[in-house]
Amino acid sequence: MDVNAVLHQVDEYYSRNQGAEAEKLMQSAIAEAVEAQDDEGLLQLLNELLGYYRETSQVENSLAIAKQCIGLAERMGLSGTVPYATTLLNVANAYRAAGRLEDSLQLYLQVRKIYDEKLSADDMLIASMENNLSLLFQEMGRFAESKDCLLRALRIVEGKTGMDFELAVTHANLASSCLQLGQEEEARAYAETSVREFEAQNLEDAHYGAALSALATYHFGKGAYAEAQEIFRRAMEIMERNLGRNEFYERLKSNEEACRRALQKQNGEQGMALCRAFYEQCGRPMIAGKFPSYENKIAVGLVGKGSDCFGYDDVWSRDHDWGPEFCMWVTEETYEAVGGDLEAAYDALPEEFQGYRRAKGLQERGRRGVFTIPGFFEGLVGARDYGTVQWRETADYALASAANGEIFRDDEGIFTAEWERFRQGYPEEILYLKMADAAARFSQAGQYNYERMLRRGDSVTARVMIADCMREAMKLQHYLEKKYPPHDKWLYRSLQDSTQGKQLAGMLEGLAACKADGQETRDRIEEIAAFLARQLYREGYISDSDNYLDAHSEELARKSAFAACTVERLAEWIAEVEFAAFDKVRNVGGRASCQNDWATFSIMRRSQYLTWNRTMLIQYLYDFTREFERGHNLIEEKYGRMMESTAPEEYETMKDRFPVLSPEKKEIIEQIVQLQVGWMEEFAAKYPALADNARSVHTSEDNIANTSYETYLRGELGTYSDKMLELYGRYVVDYARRGENLTFAIMTNSVHLYGYDSLDGAERYLK
Repeated sequence: MDVNAVLHQVDEYYSRNQGAEAEKLMQSAIAEAVEAQDDEGLLQLLNELLGYYRETSQVENSLAIAKQCIGLAERMGLSGTVPYATTLLNVANAYRAAGRLEDSLQLYLQVRKIYDEKLSADDMLIASMENNLSLLFQEMGRFAESKDCLLRALRIVEGKTGMDFELAVTHANLASSCLQLGQEEEARAYAETSVREFEAQNLEDAHYGAALSALATYHFGKGAYAEAQEIFRRAMEIMERNLGRNEFYERLKSNEEACRRALQKQNGEQGMALCRAFYEQCGRPMIAGKFPSYENKIAVGLVGKGSDCFGYDDVWSRDHDWGPEFCMWVTEETYEAVGGDLEAAYDALPEEFQGYRRAKGLQERGRRGVFTIPGFFEGLVGARDYGTVQWRETADYALASAANGEIFRDDEGIFTAEWERFRQGYPEEILYLKMADAAARFSQAGQYNYERMLRRGDSVTARVMIADCMREAMKLQHYLEKKYPPHDKWLYRSLQDSTQGKQLAGMLEGLAACKADGQETRDRIEEIAAFLARQLYREGYISDSDNYLDAHSEELARKSAFAACTVERLAEWIAEVEFAAFDKVRNVGGRASCQNDWATFSIMRRSQYLTWNRTMLIQYLYDFTREFERGHNLIEEKYGRMMESTAPEEYETMKDRFPVLSPEKKEIIEQIVQLQVGWMEEFAAKYPALADNARSVHTSEDNIANTSYETYLRGELGTYSDKMLELYGRYVVDYARRGENLTFAIMTNSVHLYGYDSLDGAERYLK
């Protein structure tokens, strides 16, 4: 029996989230190894099955297999060897997962002794063992020993290349141990390092969530509750995406709620709390007593202009337009009936509350008091509702004032519904334009005009350019977070509400402290540009992370037109431009019949694209149209790349016309192809009639007249830009993590577009 082949197939099952199939295969192979008296193969298989039972929390099964592993290793005479120690390590991990901590510790110590005797001091097996032992010590509350283990592992990992993930995990674990030891600053440094390392790798797994949790815990301990809350929320999102709402997620949620409570206590007598109390103690009784028939028709809260609506007020805000007040919003019908009387009753409320006097004139200036719902929003943004806003003409700060504040009561929910629409932020197509404009202005001021002013000896205007680029950086950060930038005086304060914003704020502080004509100023501007470019790239808005932000403004503006479309229209648009490009492809044997068959082409292509998310569709449409305008036909390239398999001699004559794929890109493509071919095999097994109507599956079946699904997919992926391949790779991995088959989703779209009600219905018809 070829054990390596079995284990390879087991990995295949894992990659498709088919754990039960992997277990059956391992059990079958174990029985075969026992019958063949293949002890070496049997030990490998038992160790693999032990790991599966541990990861799936099958405690009884894992303990039974653990006993077999140790017994077999000892019968084979392996005691004291590295393979024996590795077996003990697997068993120790199983004992730890089962709660048998002392038994686990004894085995770990045996492993450490053997590894130290048999292996070189920098062997990665030692690092792996120390990491696992550190987790046990954490569970036992022995954090100093946990830290010692991790530092030993870190020394090994730091001396090797290609260990980025291991470094990030080790730094995250060190942060957790240091927090427990009261070594806060050391914990912060480890946590921040780990977060940077995970972000550099574009990894968002449970370990990344643990690093964020450690960082948030540090900030909570320092009283930075808003920052801690934001980081805990990010960790919750990552944990939910990767492992669901498990026990760790619930702990994160509890910590996030503790931040919220601490913030409420910390804010004390901020205007929002004062106004809510004024409503509860004075406004609510007034409404209930004088307008009982309309009590459930009057929405109450504090939204609009004023630092208290944003939660940015402080002791310096109390010199004007600050005090116990609130807003009441009603429909036009209700206002017609009781609006005047309600205004009079509001004016008659106490002039002073909890030692603070009410601000005069706020009602007359449309900031507090009674409003119709459409009239309130019209007074802020010039439109009666979100759907009629003139986005390109309306100031950011006006929109920010329509989406801030709190609602104290709204039984009908009419005002809340409109308020929530404004809180969604800009429509996507407008957001792209806003980011394009801010990116261009940042570069124009800070990366272009600043230098020109220095060369002219105009230090005054140079400082103006620095101020302008700082403003645009702050606005761009708000757009990235899908928030409306508030008035300039609150832009910097608003950055404190998010982790990324706080990072930018620190960079801006450094820039503001620089001399206007120094090299440090140039470096700070480029640091900010790089920070913003990385975010734009990471969020899928741009195709590369060039530090010169204006280099991205054309792409952002162009994508705006695509972002205005629905997913359905984007899929159709892509099919249209592809078909136009397909029409230009010149075949060796003359024009192919499929080049005249728009109906079939449209269905096949839309079936695929309707499974994609908006970011992917926008990116691909941008890539395709940009390249076509440059004279680069991606359809022609795709078919040319396929010929490497179907017509290799002809391919040799044309391959130099195509962009060279790096080894790393080829490896990513092959991993995707392997996964999707497996999905296609699964589909063909269940729906053979439908599969017979499609391409053959494997490249081994290629010939001049037949291009397989595998070869077609490999050719198509070879035309993707680096950014598009990154997005597509994540998309495919997400399907695998969910245990879903992408081929089934695509083929379901296809049969629906052909008029069938389901895959089963189409299969029956074809049979």
